[in-house]
Amino acid sequence: MDFGPFTCIAGPNAVGKSNLFNAIEFLSLLSSNSFHDACLQVRPTAQQHLDVASLLSAGVLDGAANLGFAAEMILPPRAEDEFGQTVAPSCGYVRYEVEVAVQQDPTVPGGLRLRLAREQLRALDDAAGGLRFPEAEACRRFIACGPSDSEGRFLDYQASHGQGAVIVHREANGRPRRVLADGAQRTVLSAVASAEYPTILAARTEMSSWRFLALEPCAMRAPDDLMERSTISASGAHVPAALYRQNLAAGRDGAVLHRVCDAVSPLVDVRSLTITEDPVRQALELRAQVGDAPELPARALSDGTLRLLTLAAIGVAEDYSGMLCLEEPENGIHPAKLPELYRLLHGLSAPASQHLRQVVVNTHSPNLFQCAEDAEVLCAVGRKTRSGDGTRGEAVDFHPLAGTWRARGWGGQGMRPVPRSTVQAYLGGSAAAAD
Repeated sequence: MDFGPFTCIAGPNAVGKSNLFNAIEFLSLLSSNSFHDACLQVRPTAQQHLDVASLLSAGVLDGAANLGFAAEMILPPRAEDEFGQTVAPSCGYVRYEVEVAVQQDPTVPGGLRLRLAREQLRALDDAAGGLRFPEAEACRRFIACGPSDSEGRFLDYQASHGQGAVIVHREANGRPRRVLADGAQRTVLSAVASAEYPTILAARTEMSSWRFLALEPCAMRAPDDLMERSTISASGAHVPAALYRQNLAAGRDGAVLHRVCDAVSPLVDVRSLTITEDPVRQALELRAQVGDAPELPARALSDGTLRLLTLAAIGVAEDYSGMLCLEEPENGIHPAKLPELYRLLHGLSAPASQHLRQVVVNTHSPNLFQCAEDAEVLCAVGRKTRSGDGTRGEAVDFHPLAGTWRARGWGGQGMRPVPRSTVQAYLGGSAAAAD
C-alpha cells in the first residue's frame, strides 16, 4: 500500500485498521531493539501482560511461514550517529526488507525464540514510479544522493552451505562486512548503523521516527527539566521544553506560542499560552488561559485541551520529523468541529524547512471521512482467509478510492478501487456496501 503525506484509513470498528499501525510501530522498534523487546513494546499497557504469541499468526507460530515486512522510504538528507557525527546518505530513496523466523523453544521465556531469517536494504529509482502521490515532485528536493561504491546495495542476504549471512556493503572503499544471520536476535541495520555506513544510519534514523501517537494525560501535564532536550514524545511529554527551545531560537518574541494558539483557536478558546521558568525547581511549565478563566497550569487543564495543544505544538516544532500514526482522533470532538480538527491534523503533514513529515490516521467516523479528500483515503475491508491446512483466519485489505492516484493503472492488479459513496455507506453500517 502507498502512503502520501496525509493518509486517512476509513473502516468500521474491529476490521483490522490497528494491525497496520502495529506493523509500522514494530518496524520502527526494530531499528533499535531486539525482536523480542520490539514485540513487548507494541502498544504496551501497564495493566496488561503482553503475550508475544498474540501478535503472530498461526502459520508463523508453527514455522510454516516467516514474519515478513517491506517498506520503501524517503531518507532524511542528513543523519547523526551516537557520537554526534553527521553524514549524508548516498541514496535518498530505498527499500528495506526483513523476515523474522519463530521457533518453539521451551528454554526461553515465553517458549518462543525469534531470529533473523533475511534482511535487505537497497536503493530505488524514484523515476520508476515508486513516488506516485501528487506531492512527490515537491518531495524530490529532499532526496539527496552522495557518492557510493555500493552500487545501490547496502544490506544483502546470502545463504551458503546451510548458513545465512547479511552482507554489509561499504559506501566508500573497503571490503564488505559479513554478519552471520543464523541465531541473530535483532536486525543488522540496528546493530551496524553508524557514520561508517551513512545510508544504513539514515534508514535507521527514518524508521525510528515512525511513531504511534498515544497521548497520555499524565505525560502532557508533567513539567520539564530546564535542560531537557528531547523532542515531543509519542505520549505527549516534553511540550514545555520543545516550545521553550523554539521560542528561544525565535528571539523570545512569543510568535511560536501565538502560532500554537492560532492553530487550536477554532477548536478551543485558548486566549494565551506561556512557558514559565521555575528557577528553584529548574523546571519549565506550560500555562494557558482558556476563555475568560484565569491562566491555569497544565495540570489544571482538561485532557481535551492538552491533547489539542500537544498536536499544535508538534505542528510548529521545527525539529519534529517522520511519521505520526493517530487512532480515531475524532474521539471527544464535537462533530461540528471535525473539519477544524481535520485541518489541524493535515497541517502536521506539511514539510518542515529541513525534513519531510507524514501523518496517517484511522477512523470509523463518517463525519471525519467526509472531511478528507478522495486522494487521501484508503478503505479498510476485512476478509476471511484459509491456509493450506484448512486453518481459518482474518485479514484486512486497503482499497483506494476510484479516480485517485493510487487507483491509476489498476488494471486488475492490487486492491480494487471503490467509489466514495460506497465507503460512506460502509461506515454507516450498510451490509450491501460491505459486500
